[in-house]
Amino acid sequence: MLIAQISDLHCREAQSSTLLGVDINRNIASAVARLNGLSPRPDLVIATGDLTGGGKPDQYAALDALLAPLELPLYLLPGNHDEREAFLAAFAGRYGVEDRDADFMQTVIDTGPLRLVALDTIHPGHHNGGIPDERLACLDDTLAAAADAPTLIYMHHPPFRTGIWWMDRLGILDGLSGLADVLGRHDQIVGMVAGHLHRTIHATFAGVPVTVAPTTCYAVDLDIHDEAAPKVTAEPPGFMLHWWQADTLVSHTLFLDGHQVEDVTALMHNWPARLERMREHLPVPKALGAIE
Repeated sequence: MLIAQISDLHCREAQSSTLLGVDINRNIASAVARLNGLSPRPDLVIATGDLTGGGKPDQYAALDALLAPLELPLYLLPGNHDEREAFLAAFAGRYGVEDRDADFMQTVIDTGPLRLVALDTIHPGHHNGGIPDERLACLDDTLAAAADAPTLIYMHHPPFRTGIWWMDRLGILDGLSGLADVLGRHDQIVGMVAGHLHRTIHATFAGVPVTVAPTTCYAVDLDIHDEAAPKVTAEPPGFMLHWWQADTLVSHTLFLDGHQVEDVTALMHNWPARLERMREHLPVPKALGAIE
């Protein structure tokens, strides 16, 4: 099963989509085109929050138009830059978004060998995240209902500190100990994926691997000095591909900008012999050569 993850799109109004030197909406369109062109194709796409820059109806309308060409199943989760009422008004009943009366997202995706469960970390009116007891109980019940199903949890705020102090201050303030308790009761969880941080980061939380996706807009600079000035950088925008096979989850980062790809088969010494051994899962001796 192949799962694409886009995050922190920060869509703006169609007439003013450039911020900090980045054409944010053009990058969203590029991400959609890149996803449509992938081979093999992902089974689905999850968008892990900050879908818009300010949660405005015009921004959701622009986002809706940008997402329309996507040819893959899509599931949306809001982030701290989103506004729940405007989000629900735009997408309720579509993209895995529940009825407008829902107090928090409870999406469960049961369409393949890996079960995906959304964890809504939004603290209304704040950029910080939180996981109230009601949401923890819902997560606990959801996991208990399919104890034998390998499960990936997806969320917006990651459950760990990064060393980028100003982003850490915008992390989850309440509910982490309760989340650790819930995770400790369920051994089918193969990983957690998040966004919010605008750069690829890997960590563990309560013994569970966590991967944070890059953004499709501007990247947060890696500076782990105490009280360093908030900075962004021109690192390339991108998204994640999570590959579930048998009992292993492998995560890859892809960039939006085109990069030259070159077939190096002709440079491989004794390629037919190497290929035969690799197909049979046999060791490849150095005597067969390599690219030099």
